Amino acid sequence: MTLRVAILGGTGYGGMELLRLLLTHGKVRVGAITSRSNDKPVAATWPHLRGFTDLAFTLETPETLERLAAEHDVLFQAKPAGVSAGQSPGLLDRHPHLKVIDLSGDFRLKDPTQYEAWYGSRHPAPDRLGEAVYGLPECGHREALKKARLVANPGCHASATILALWPLARAGLLAGRASVSSVTGSSGSGSEPAKGTHHPERFMNFKAYRPLKHQHLPEIVGALGGGPSGGGARVDFVPHSAPLSRGIHVTAFAPVRVGTEAVDRAFREAYGQEPFLRLTSEPPELRSVVGTNYADLHVTHGDGVAVVTVVTDNLGKGMAGTAVQNMNLVAGLPETTGLHAPGMGL
Repeated sequence: MTLRVAILGGTGYGGMELLRLLLTHGKVRVGAITSRSNDKPVAATWPHLRGFTDLAFTLETPETLERLAAEHDVLFQAKPAGVSAGQSPGLLDRHPHLKVIDLSGDFRLKDPTQYEAWYGSRHPAPDRLGEAVYGLPECGHREALKKARLVANPGCHASATILALWPLARAGLLAGRASVSSVTGSSGSGSEPAKGTHHPERFMNFKAYRPLKHQHLPEIVGALGGGPSGGGARVDFVPHSAPLSRGIHVTAFAPVRVGTEAVDRAFREAYGQEPFLRLTSEPPELRSVVGTNYADLHVTHGDGVAVVTVVTDNLGKGMAGTAVQNMNLVAGLPETTGLHAPGMGL
């Protein structure tokens, strides 16, 4: 079986990484990659893909979207928040064979009032929020993903934070409010330079941004069993900007009332058989996962607290890698297809 896929929005870093992974997947054919303004060969924008594809960007119009939806099995929406929610429901309705994997935040939250509060605009399709399946397979979503037509791919900070805390939440071991410090590389801010995110601002610099107010926070709380009413998991989340290109480094401080054995058992039971999660004996390093779909995790237990360290590639496990993993699941392919590759190491 060859799966027909198209990427909507390929000039950003997420679309770039997605195309890189799909070109060597082995079970898919990338039929198109779109742009709102670029119709040049893909390799002119992304030179590292030279020799791997002859595709040129397809200028996106309403007519183009309909044609691509009719001709492909899976569409990846790699666009800013607010765009996919205005396009994807209609495409799904008009093309019953189609499946959509949305890399933006449009379908991650189930409550439209939360979306408006955290993303700053009214949701274009609030009646479709319940249809989307949250796309973090390792954290209880795998079976639902196999039946999904609309997948809400997780955010990069959210993925690593949820992976850090989900085994404890799942086992009922969280004894209070968790605190999370998350560090990200510059590629997480997108390909358009902006004050505070481009190289001169980030080089030799380190800072927190949007403490307690990042849009991934309600996504984290919802995935861990909390919600707008304040019930369930409670998390304080502070993201940081680091002088890195790629990578997420999360340190989660989770209050617990159990000992080391119970904490370790919770992580072994949750992740011991997961193909892309590696429990490490020492705190992990970012360079072990950059360029991959792996997450490395380490747990230390102290006096009433479990400290969990997680590293991922924000464009890999934090975005495009998980999107390909979700595509494999919705298409009935082996989950690891096209994704087993080691990190660069240096």
